[in-house]
Amino acid sequence: MESIKKKKIILFGLILALIFLLIILVAWRFQLTPTVLVRIKGAEIKVEVAADPISRYNGLSRRDSLCPDCGMLFKFNDSAEREFAMREMEFPLDIIFINQGQIIKIAKNLPAEGKSQINIYSSDGLADSVLEVNAGYCARQGITAGDFISISQ
Repeated sequence: MESIKKKKIILFGLILALIFLLIILVAWRFQLTPTVLVRIKGAEIKVEVAADPISRYNGLSRRDSLCPDCGMLFKFNDSAEREFAMREMEFPLDIIFINQGQIIKIAKNLPAEGKSQINIYSSDGLADSVLEVNAGYCARQGITAGDFISISQ
């Protein structure tokens, strides 16, 4: 009788562990991250927030596309020179470097590099966040260095 009870407890523990592992794998695969709304010069961009090392490393890599008014906002706890690459990217981007709510630089129309990462794009100054949007978005919206952004939940 005692043996059957122990087996049931072990089985229940294994099932819980598998469910937990499945949740982690799904979250990692689909990069479930919080979203916020970013506004720049009247344009509204729905962005996923990458605020931890894993989500910042993964970024938009290995995705097929991004909706027209969507992006990813990389948040950092400090201001420092930032470097980004198009590692495992499948579509081109504009990368917007930001410090204290002001755009300091835009790297425009960066080609997807797939698995062969070649180029590194630098903020060339202090940045506390970086916004990635579809290539050409900044030109279409008239977004330039010096513009300010606002973020709302």
